[in-house]
Amino acid sequence: MMRNGIKIVCCVLSFFIFTNCINAISLKDYRIQYEKDLAKYNSSNNKQNEAKNKINDLQNDIGNVSNNIDKYQKEIDESKDKIEQLNKEIEVKKKEINNLLSFMQVSDGDNVYLEYIFGASSFTDFIYRSAIVEQLTKYNDELVDDMHKKIEENKELQKKLAQQIEDSEKEMDKLNSLLNSANVSLSELIDAHEDIEEDMEASKKQYEYFKKEFKNNGCSENTDINVCLKVPTSTGFIRPLVKATVTSEFGMRYHPTQKVWKLHSGIDLGVPMGTNVYPAANGVVTKIARVKYPEKKDSSCGGNKIYIKHMVNGKEYVTIYMHVHTIKVDLGDYVTVNTVIAGSGGGESYDYCTTGPHLHFSIMKGSSYVNPRNYISFPAKNKRFTSRY
Repeated sequence: MMRNGIKIVCCVLSFFIFTNCINAISLKDYRIQYEKDLAKYNSSNNKQNEAKNKINDLQNDIGNVSNNIDKYQKEIDESKDKIEQLNKEIEVKKKEINNLLSFMQVSDGDNVYLEYIFGASSFTDFIYRSAIVEQLTKYNDELVDDMHKKIEENKELQKKLAQQIEDSEKEMDKLNSLLNSANVSLSELIDAHEDIEEDMEASKKQYEYFKKEFKNNGCSENTDINVCLKVPTSTGFIRPLVKATVTSEFGMRYHPTQKVWKLHSGIDLGVPMGTNVYPAANGVVTKIARVKYPEKKDSSCGGNKIYIKHMVNGKEYVTIYMHVHTIKVDLGDYVTVNTVIAGSGGGESYDYCTTGPHLHFSIMKGSSYVNPRNYISFPAKNKRFTSRY
């Protein structure tokens, strides 16, 4: 019985140790996270280049279609001018023929005699003159017929060119629509890329900092960060603000600025700009993501962010403070619940994911976001609290 009891205890201890090892975060995990963020950054760059190439191709296609339309219109104008010239030539030829017939016609007989023919000096001359008149009249008639034929051909050409212009204009509309979509997509990619770039740079600084600290403390890459850096412990979480109003809950919601359904990964607390923000528990600052282009409108979603690692009742958590206006801590700082880590923000021109001043507060357990209400007492939505407890 004693042996069985020892086995059971050993199994329980092994399970406990194994479970904690699984949840432990090491320098290796930070390296892997940085490599993932770097790959995401490179992928975002590639997507932008693909979008730019697509836009260039569309612009070239639009230019070619525009040139074709100009060419067709020019050919139509030339065809109209040609028809007008042919019509003038036809009128001239008709007048010549009528004058010739009028000159040759005898009005007081049943038969038509040609004065030209009557002027023949001999029978041979008569035959010769008759042949000349016949050939001249036939030539003029054929010339007029040929001109009419060319006019009809030109009219058909005009119809064909007009159809080509219509088809080209439809193609132009389609290409312009694709170009507009591509430009919108590129703009979205650029906006998203700026956030990805901020996260990548923050992950890089995070990894490089802790790599240095692990080396200074003589820790291996697989050592638990809590063991190597001696992360302060806490027995629970408290509110990150002294006074605030709950303005938005954790969970799926229709995003007020992005206009899509997505997970709202934390709870929003409405406060005036510059309000002191505190850690929800004792811990160490493990990541800071700063807005890369604060001078540029709509360059960030989430604004400046602070990540703090905690050990609460023997379990690892990370709290995240988003949309902060000023950051008052540095990477690696040890903080207590009384440390002012930031001045709140929200509503800045560069932060397109906010509609007004507030703090977005999140809690992560492992790699998943959890509802802050499960760990901290907050009043109902639209209700105000006036203490941190």
